[in-house]
Amino acid sequence: MSDDLRGARVFISCGQAKGTDEVIIAQAIAERLKSLAFEPYIAVQEQTLRGLKENIFEQLEQSEYYVFVDFKREALEKTDPPVCRGSLFSHQELALASYLDIPLIALQESGVRQDDGILRFLQANALLFSERRLLPETIASEVQKRNWDPRWRNELVLEREPGQFSDAQRVFPNGQSAGMARFFHVNVRNRHRRKTARNCYVYLERLVNLTTSAEIPLKAVEFKWAGYLLPNAHIPAGQVRKFDAFWVFNSSPAGVLFNVFADSNEYIPRIPTAVGRYELTYLVVADDFPPARGSFILSLQNSLDLTTFESA
Repeated sequence: MSDDLRGARVFISCGQAKGTDEVIIAQAIAERLKSLAFEPYIAVQEQTLRGLKENIFEQLEQSEYYVFVDFKREALEKTDPPVCRGSLFSHQELALASYLDIPLIALQESGVRQDDGILRFLQANALLFSERRLLPETIASEVQKRNWDPRWRNELVLEREPGQFSDAQRVFPNGQSAGMARFFHVNVRNRHRRKTARNCYVYLERLVNLTTSAEIPLKAVEFKWAGYLLPNAHIPAGQVRKFDAFWVFNSSPAGVLFNVFADSNEYIPRIPTAVGRYELTYLVVADDFPPARGSFILSLQNSLDLTTFESA
């Protein structure tokens, strides 16, 4: 696995009322989770629908874990014994996290009405706390007790290792050899710990001539997975599958060709000029996974030994 792959994302939902220690506590929780190799996100209250969609909703949808901290607010009227309401905004985030079925740890401050709102139905067994300063260690202990794993994500990642190619005979449909060719591949890694990525399709989304800064027009067309005859493939949890990024004939090393599922030349990507530097951005879509993108730099030369294809 690449060293730069980041840890599982933890969405931290807790109040951050002005004039209190809540902002400092939230940051301390995040730092403690970072020390356990997780990537935390502290939810900040949004005032617009666009902000909700682009920040809160998007971050929740992408998170592998969820921490809910219910700080107490003003006292409720006509309650005996006296109790306070919790953070309304955090409860709204909790409702969405429960819909997305994200594993959660719930904590409630002493004095907050227990089992209020959606907590009553989640059976989350919220932990009570009275000293806010102890929250980072309390959460870290609970994370370890529940075996939360920082080494996975609900995502696909496009990877490439220098020198990752294979030389093979290119064969016509009638079985005759067209000559030796070199196939350059890109790995698609499924970082989920349990879920298979089903119906994965690959597209060349963008192609730019870096020498001229000109973008080469493309049509949407499915690329071929290495050693496989269908456009859609499955990638088991924790496994890697590679696709044919492009290929060249040994006898014509500056001519880039693509393995795509098309019966019309109109849909086959073409690089109009030969030697030069190009940026190729690939898109992988799959059932129940966010779209994955990866950009790579092709330095195309008149010699196969000098041609390189590396992550951008």
